[in-house]
Amino acid sequence: MTYALDVLMPHYCHPLGLKQSLDSVARQTWRGRLRVIVVDDGSPEADFNLAKEHCDEFRRTSGFDLLLLRNETNLGRPKTRNRLLDAVEATHVAWLDAEDVWYPEKLALQFEHLARLEYQGVDINRMWVTCNYHWRQYGRTTRVAQITSGDQLREILLGAKLRAYLWTLLGTAESFRIAGRFDERLPRLQDLDYFISFVRAGGRLSTPPGAGPLCRYYKSDVGRAASDVRDSYKLILAKNRPVLRRYPPELASKLHFKANWLGARFARANGHKRVAAAYLVQAAIDSPREAIHTLRWIISKRFHGGK
Repeated sequence: MTYALDVLMPHYCHPLGLKQSLDSVARQTWRGRLRVIVVDDGSPEADFNLAKEHCDEFRRTSGFDLLLLRNETNLGRPKTRNRLLDAVEATHVAWLDAEDVWYPEKLALQFEHLARLEYQGVDINRMWVTCNYHWRQYGRTTRVAQITSGDQLREILLGAKLRAYLWTLLGTAESFRIAGRFDERLPRLQDLDYFISFVRAGGRLSTPPGAGPLCRYYKSDVGRAASDVRDSYKLILAKNRPVLRRYPPELASKLHFKANWLGARFARANGHKRVAAAYLVQAAIDSPREAIHTLRWIISKRFHGGK
């Protein structure tokens, strides 16, 4: 069977990051029919022109095609991602955010695993292949495993064993259609909401067996509004209130704690100490049990020197 792949890349004001991501696509050992679709979300002219140069260079040197689209004004990440979905023509889809990097074997191993699942009789139009990855933050790199066994909806909500990041994924175009569209009310955490929609629609995630990290994620909390993160998380929980009722009430309490804890983390990273304190107080109110558990973890971590 002949596969064709569209790689979907949103971009805003980060042309050097875009080049880094495009270079990692060009280095893929998988050499099927591949097209990159970049949608620039209304970057200033200088940034857009530089991004265009990097896209032109990718076309000239990689052997792959690239379609560059542009929003005339900044519409935000969810609308940009929906425009990317509308541009899909290939049989398969993958995502990559500007600055993040795929390792050379990523696509080859994921396509191989998807073919293996199809041979086993799995409906691959309801499968996403995710992968282990490296998380780069504060000058440190951490290896993160995606564990797909068990209750995937619960694990995606908790975000400890299975995390919702689009750039880890490969799937058929049909598999992405069952997740629907990105919720344009969410300035942040659209990945999480999209993963939840996929699993609630009957989708499943799988990882290539035995593979190490296949991509690298560059994480920064700086410059991101804490209220956007917290409020987006709260909206996602409200949207999924019916499904949360299937679980013991402790799960909902833990997730509301997490919404405020995340808000506090982003507020602290951006120097808003009072906002961070207010969110931490609300987190403790939402789940005193989780607040005590987290405090013990922090004390233990500091006592053991971060080990």
